[in-house]
Amino acid sequence: MDITSKTGALASPKLTKPKPAPAPSMVAYAAFGCEHIHDLFMENRKFTVHHYSLLVQTINEKNALILQTHKSLKAPEPRPAVCFTPTYLCLQCPSVHSPELRDKHWDTKGHAFSIESRSGYVYCQECQDFIYDPTLEEVRLQRGRKRRKLQDYTHTPEDARLIAQNSTFAPCRAIGLRGFYNMGQTCFMSVIIQSLLHNPFIKMFYLGEGHKTADCEKSHCTSCALDEIFTEFYSVEKTEGFGAVNMLIGSWMGTHSLAGDKQQDAHEYLQFIFNSLHLENGGTTDHKGDDCSCIMHRSFSGRLQSTVTCDKCKNITTAFDPFMDLSLDLKSQARKRKADVDKFADIVPVDVRECLERFTGKEKLPSGEYTCHKCGGSQQNATKQLSVQRLTPVLTIHLKRFEHNKTSSKIETKVKFPLELDMYPYTTRAKSHPIKPGSIQNPPPSCVYELSSVVVHKGKIDSGHYVSYSREGPDWFQFDDVKVTLASEAEVLDANAYLLFYVLRGLEAMGDDLTQKDALNVPFGQ
Repeated sequence: MDITSKTGALASPKLTKPKPAPAPSMVAYAAFGCEHIHDLFMENRKFTVHHYSLLVQTINEKNALILQTHKSLKAPEPRPAVCFTPTYLCLQCPSVHSPELRDKHWDTKGHAFSIESRSGYVYCQECQDFIYDPTLEEVRLQRGRKRRKLQDYTHTPEDARLIAQNSTFAPCRAIGLRGFYNMGQTCFMSVIIQSLLHNPFIKMFYLGEGHKTADCEKSHCTSCALDEIFTEFYSVEKTEGFGAVNMLIGSWMGTHSLAGDKQQDAHEYLQFIFNSLHLENGGTTDHKGDDCSCIMHRSFSGRLQSTVTCDKCKNITTAFDPFMDLSLDLKSQARKRKADVDKFADIVPVDVRECLERFTGKEKLPSGEYTCHKCGGSQQNATKQLSVQRLTPVLTIHLKRFEHNKTSSKIETKVKFPLELDMYPYTTRAKSHPIKPGSIQNPPPSCVYELSSVVVHKGKIDSGHYVSYSREGPDWFQFDDVKVTLASEAEVLDANAYLLFYVLRGLEAMGDDLTQKDALNVPFGQ
């Protein structure tokens, strides 16, 4: 991999097979919770263990912590007030913080370790996670033994073996920023995998052992291949590119149209990977988007509503159709803008919100395309309108740049897209109950999406190349096969997008609770 700035790009590594690194010893990693607590032990192990022991004793001893009282006008005596949010006791100084103040304490004092007040677990600010340290865990169990009246805890060799077999050492620098070797026109596959690697829901599913490769009996399983990639990218600290051989073979075996060294369409590959991961994670061929609980449908599946109104009798016919992505037309939109702005202009930029408005706008149907049963089965003129009846946690937008009629061609129309996209104007509720100017109504629900990844096709239709952009925390990175470079927001927004991936704001924190399907699929049909 090659993470460089724009001013100092380094040459990409040669496509040579790297020497296999020796397998790390998980038992050795289990000797301490993380590399940061190990450094703290090296500075002052005795003080750290002693201070932790006192904190755990304070948490566990009866009446050690006195509940705060709350005075009420209705109650003659103050009553205890219990807060469900835990507090954090600093391991490096005598201070107690809320989760928000804990983060500020780390910014100002540099104290990375704190103790969760309900359990005594150790939180590492640099890892952004709770850690398991054998030494401190032994202290926690010893101090809490009398209160819980449980049997004596003693770590055995069998415990160490289980810890080694079921734990993965994840360096804090292993954050998925690696590229893929191009194995012969495979950039179409690389950009789709990169978008999944940086999708919070898919990442949480695979890092949380949502797909257990050891229990999978399918040969050439693409979900096993993706699980392998997640493990490599987020648990192994490497910088060189990765050869996704198993994913490529699984794709070839999944559909013969992908076999060979020809360039493929990234959108068609996305549809293949949707279906493949659906079938390999509990889905069946009979499941539709509305009733499937697989990770792909819970993350990407939404529902469109189609309403056809007869112009003569005003009879309304409603139908619903699940979708995994929205394909937006560019040709007609570009022609419309070209006619409105300058009939001699070659390319007029359009906005993705204009494409969505046209997609959900009213369309006149000639009598030859609609039969009204209320009008005695006669053909009538009608008006058709699409709307998004149910939003989805991850919104995928496909901009239709490729045409395949008598000849194949690519539409190079510039499309503007925002970092934040409000989808409410295109929902069924907004179309059915438009807000009148000057009227006082309840504010519409929040349907704001944040841009997560962008896939770009460069060059001609038969000799092009795919690159992608993905956000990791506050930063954007460009992925160009094996090369990874830091990118600016301006560069991302200036890209000639082909696929856009948006994540519903506020749901990223729910990525670890994907079992709540109703909480993730937001209906707007009332």
